[in-house]
Amino acid sequence: MLTNALLYSDYHVNYSFGSLVMQQTEFRYDVNGLRAYALLLVVFYHFNLPLFHAGFIGVDIFFVISGYFMTKIIADQLYVNNFNIKNFFYARFIRIVPPLLLVTITFYCVSFLLLNPEDFQYYCKYVIKSLTFTSNISLLKEADDYFAANSAKNLLLHTWSLSVEWQFYLLYPFLFILLNKVVKHPRGLITILSLLLLSSFLFSVYQSTINRAYDFYMLTTRAWEMLAGGLVYLFESSRTSQQSRPPILLKLFGVALVLLSLITINDKVLWPGYLAILVVIGSSLIIYSVNNSLRIFNHPVIYNIGLASYSIYLWHWPIHFFANYYFPHSTTINNIGFSALSIIIGYLSYKFIERKVISWAKGKGQLFSFSFFLCTVLIFIGVADHTRKNSGFPWRGGENYLSLINKIKMPSPEDGWCFYSIASHHEFTVGLPGVQCKVGNTIHPRKKGLLFGDSYAGQYIPFWQSVGENNFMQLQAITTNWCNPSTGNDFSGPHSSRAYQQCLFNRHYLLDHISDYDFIVLAGSWTKDFDNPQSIEGLRDLITKIQQKNVPLIIMDEPYQFEENVGALYKQNLWRHRYFDIQPYTSVKMDNTLRATSQILDQLIANPANTLHLRRSDLFSPTHYAVDDIPYSLDGGHISVLGSLAAERYFIAHGGSEKLQHFLKQ
Repeated sequence: MLTNALLYSDYHVNYSFGSLVMQQTEFRYDVNGLRAYALLLVVFYHFNLPLFHAGFIGVDIFFVISGYFMTKIIADQLYVNNFNIKNFFYARFIRIVPPLLLVTITFYCVSFLLLNPEDFQYYCKYVIKSLTFTSNISLLKEADDYFAANSAKNLLLHTWSLSVEWQFYLLYPFLFILLNKVVKHPRGLITILSLLLLSSFLFSVYQSTINRAYDFYMLTTRAWEMLAGGLVYLFESSRTSQQSRPPILLKLFGVALVLLSLITINDKVLWPGYLAILVVIGSSLIIYSVNNSLRIFNHPVIYNIGLASYSIYLWHWPIHFFANYYFPHSTTINNIGFSALSIIIGYLSYKFIERKVISWAKGKGQLFSFSFFLCTVLIFIGVADHTRKNSGFPWRGGENYLSLINKIKMPSPEDGWCFYSIASHHEFTVGLPGVQCKVGNTIHPRKKGLLFGDSYAGQYIPFWQSVGENNFMQLQAITTNWCNPSTGNDFSGPHSSRAYQQCLFNRHYLLDHISDYDFIVLAGSWTKDFDNPQSIEGLRDLITKIQQKNVPLIIMDEPYQFEENVGALYKQNLWRHRYFDIQPYTSVKMDNTLRATSQILDQLIANPANTLHLRRSDLFSPTHYAVDDIPYSLDGGHISVLGSLAAERYFIAHGGSEKLQHFLKQ
């Protein structure tokens, strides 16, 4: 993701014991070739081509190359007292921002024509994040938010790495300048950077075991890869003019390490944990061992791909997005074609647009070109923010689209439902306000119950609103993000979230008021919860305490689950006026997993006589459709408001009221 100009330098700094030796440096065909292969790995991985299941290591290679050239630029100029921080940042800005701006504006126009409002709104959110180089931070936040869009559906997902690099660029020159003033000997600089590298690497290994998203997206866990590239340059520079270049076997060994990583690593491993050291060492050895004669690195095709790698990288993911949008079950042959198309479009963009724009900018001078592109960025951010705030302009879909889409959402306070989603509503406070929701027949109820759980309980609020009205029941709904039914401190969300504090409050409130209810309903994301043994024991203890008080207990199965976001897929088909066939997204494996979860629930029910287990077959049609071709599912896991109300109708139509009344009269 570096521009080709970074592969050149007018001189090579060689310092040893404080002395400088200036040498001419030739174009690094080998590093340019390495960058081309890194790009191809990423592209082929994203297009799911065979043999490239570990192609994501290409980003790690990019980071090493980036650290190498950033260190070279800064160190070379510092040691001849010619480093200018303004020039440094201008060079980074003018090479990174205009191509990114071109891609984001192009796909804004394409998205306006092709994407439904929800996807268009989400795209505009990431236009802002990508142009402010904070998309990695937003993706980290979404990784802890199971209401967020699937990352693969993010048109600008790939800009997270640009954000990491830009954050590195903002900090690294100042660090280097400071160390240059404090440390008088090159070995001291190498030692300090090595310690920083080690710290970042160990932090990455640690985070890979507790927070994989943080480990993947954040600068603090990626900095060691860029520092590795920086150390390669410092070691390279510390060679005296009399010392020979490293042998070619060193470069070939580096190639072998990268190939070994490609063969042995897959997307199930903790990344970039300790295994990333294979890729980083391999890349570092390839760069350190200067050799431009190897054909695999200087072939004309590889040479041109390397030069255009930044543009190709920018274009390939949006092309992948729309290929998947229109051909969700694409064949390998099609994916090869789309990969080639990405490379061709990226190269043409580089040759006929990027190079000309950068040349034009340099001709206009720093102040004018920087001001021009900065103003363009700010204006476009304003346009994107206006689009985002207006929900992606849903008027584009017409009245029929609007009437349907307004019901395909999670029950939320904005729409009059009282799911206490404190994680996404900053105005909510921890405590009693989170337990005051009442639904159903709230005027003359004959039975008073409690609905308790996480968002998988909150999704049933419309269900119980309708059931309660028709059966003279009032339910107090105590539902909060990630708050699975339990008596313990287990919590599937981030403990730093206010939802955790609200969850503990909810659980204490429930335990203190069990006897106040005529019946209690528990619902949760059982399959995910049961991955944690503490959640199972916490639920077992809660069931026991409720049954000891002789309070009738109802446990609801979670809805049918899908590996794809079928709600979003339905919206895409609705937008394109196509019938939505849900069958390709059903899974025998997932159904077996859910069946096993229901069996665990049966085992936890110690007193079945006083417990009613509402199963999926009681609540949902086996067709998985709520109405016509509209699925119950909102996001592949939760059900929508429309789905919840449809579940109530199905439940009533199949004797649910009678079953419920019979159970509560026992």
